[in-house]
Amino acid sequence: MANQICFQCFKIKGDYEVCPHCGYVENTKAEQVYQLAPGTILHNRYIIGTSIGIGGFGITYKAFDTALSVVVAVKEFYPAGLVNRGEGEVKVGIFSGDKEGEFRRQLARFLEEARNMAAFSKEKDIVNVYDYFEENQTAYIIMEYVDAPLLKEKLKEQGRFPEQEATGYMLAILDALAKIHKNGIIHKDISPDNIFLTGPDTIKIFDFGAAKFQETETERTEVVVVKAGYTPPEQYRSKNEQGFFMDIYAAGAVYYEMVTGEKPMDAPDRAEKDELKKPSECGVPVEEWVERVILKALALRPELRFQTAGQFKNAILNKKKVELPEQELKRKQRQRRALAIGSAAVFIIVGGIVILWQTVFSGRGKIDVSQIKEDTVEVWLLAEDEEAGEELSEAFLEDAKEKCPQLDVTVKAFGAEEYQKAISQETKDGGGSLPDVFCTDGLDAERYCADSSDLLHTMDLSSYLYLDGLEGKAYEIPTAMQVGVAYVNSEKEMAFGGQEEVELTTEKPSDKFGYADDEAALLKAFQYEASDVCAVIGDLSDMDSVREVTVDKMPPTDFRAIPVLQDRKPIGRMEYCYGVNKDIPRNRQEAGMYLISLLLSDRLQGVAYMDNDAGIPLNRDVLKDYEENKLTTYLAFLKEYDLEDVRLVEDGDICQAVRERIAGNGK
Repeated sequence: MANQICFQCFKIKGDYEVCPHCGYVENTKAEQVYQLAPGTILHNRYIIGTSIGIGGFGITYKAFDTALSVVVAVKEFYPAGLVNRGEGEVKVGIFSGDKEGEFRRQLARFLEEARNMAAFSKEKDIVNVYDYFEENQTAYIIMEYVDAPLLKEKLKEQGRFPEQEATGYMLAILDALAKIHKNGIIHKDISPDNIFLTGPDTIKIFDFGAAKFQETETERTEVVVVKAGYTPPEQYRSKNEQGFFMDIYAAGAVYYEMVTGEKPMDAPDRAEKDELKKPSECGVPVEEWVERVILKALALRPELRFQTAGQFKNAILNKKKVELPEQELKRKQRQRRALAIGSAAVFIIVGGIVILWQTVFSGRGKIDVSQIKEDTVEVWLLAEDEEAGEELSEAFLEDAKEKCPQLDVTVKAFGAEEYQKAISQETKDGGGSLPDVFCTDGLDAERYCADSSDLLHTMDLSSYLYLDGLEGKAYEIPTAMQVGVAYVNSEKEMAFGGQEEVELTTEKPSDKFGYADDEAALLKAFQYEASDVCAVIGDLSDMDSVREVTVDKMPPTDFRAIPVLQDRKPIGRMEYCYGVNKDIPRNRQEAGMYLISLLLSDRLQGVAYMDNDAGIPLNRDVLKDYEENKLTTYLAFLKEYDLEDVRLVEDGDICQAVRERIAGNGK
């Protein structure tokens, strides 16, 4: 068969020396002497064809899978300077000494790339990996062959894209990035070289050779992969902090080039003297909101960029007029100056009066922590999942260290199930081993917590949803709110009757409803066709679980979300409440109250609730962004209701509250 097949297009050419389909001449040698000769067979299965890409770490060939009769791409690990191969040879020769050790280390990295890519083998917007193996003293990755132009080629051909077309591709890139980040992977090489344009507004990302897991503590010692114009400044320094914000910068650079036709300035040059032209200064028509979104993604300082692909996408979808990085930086500097001036003025006015608690949040002041003595404080945080917990912990520790450096703060973050186990263990003997600050959800806060009403007395409660309703002693301070949601199986819609809401006062849900208490209940509603249950009642935090058993399943099941109402108002409850241990010394209690206040700040409310479905932030400034960016698609219905006027339940979760109201006929 090998003699009858063309090694360039892999169509049957018969006995012709020149392929009648593509013009490839039989017995043409490889482009470089060290490349595998066309016709070489790997793994007793893959026929190597012509090379389609050469890089510093490998060679990519077009190949034919004889088992499946499909064209594939084969990436061979061939690190320049560490190996060699003579013309017509198959095995690589590995240099000895230090170079052999370097080869082994990079080979392990190459195989890790294969594993990283294999995690996305079913995704439509990421190049699929079918197999990987070691052979010929090196290794190979068998990948999907994509017969589509690279973004790099299209940019070279046409210069730039119309703004609408560029935005369509950018949204597709961000969707793919969100999937990569969800797996804890930072791609670190997003560029036009690594993006196929497979159709209108559709792409495929590939090349995970530079990727790393976000939770890796330190950067590996290999040479840092950089691409001028696309690589963020922090990536040039191998030991710098790593995060998903690195891919945001690269994606912003790609967006910039698609819109303007020009590659952005190299980051080190910008760091020395930032002369990056605004897209509107490149002689192309561009809407102001697009320009602001691009420039925010390209902020030199990571904290001024979008922190996730989801935030970036939401800004595009909602045509959000975000702050330019320099404006945001100046605003924060003004806030800090105003804060310092305000504190000094108060000190002068009150003279020798000792002000223990003096707090205003989010640009309006902060707690005076000068009276808190050095101490050690242990904090337990409740998060939606492990990834969200790590992100929240990191931000929390940064703020605590900056704003109260005399405190030695340690943080543990838990998912819901792990948290309940841990807190139950510590409370079974009376709570003597509880941390200094902890989430009180599911606990009798008055039994375990000190009165935190002193904290409330110093706060501008009008800046937060529902906190002004707290009266008397406050043993716990809420940081978020949940609202009731019914998730409906769209394929079982007829059995449901097409309801647009669940009104508990007037209409008792039938046996068509279940409750999102566990995965079994969700599967019954969304996967078991024979089941009459076509909807489950839960809250916002159940959204991810619903997605897992619907749109993320194969084949997928579509769903929609509708509100659970009582007297035409959504029902909800306060969640993520925090208190301080009543058995610790007073200084540590005061420190704990201050740390709870951080959880209501702009930054930590955004980190905790903007990029997931954990809950609705209580900070009104953050809530504005939440309503703009989060209340879309499935949750768009919430925009029709006033979140200031939710019917709050005090005990239990939403499912329990709904059951009680059904039993009491909505009372």
